[in-house]
Amino acid sequence: MPRKPNLSDLKKRFQIRFAVFSLFFSIWLLVDELIKEGYLFSPEDVRIPGTHEFIITLIFVINLLILFAKVITKQLKEIKEE
Repeated sequence: MPRKPNLSDLKKRFQIRFAVFSLFFSIWLLVDELIKEGYLFSPEDVRIPGTHEFIITLIFVINLLILFAKVITKQLKEIKEE
């Protein structure tokens, strides 16, 4: 009988899952923006919370922070092993 999944199983591939989810969500938002407004991305709307552009930018920044944290932790592990 297989064991029950726990929290560590969910965290195992969180970065990949979040990246894939955010990619599809961003594409969905861009298509929605194109249908509703007639354009894909307006840089002026990035500063207005709640707009499609703000959400897409926020998702992009979160993904960058996750990637940055992953690189830093990998480098720290390499330094610790030396």
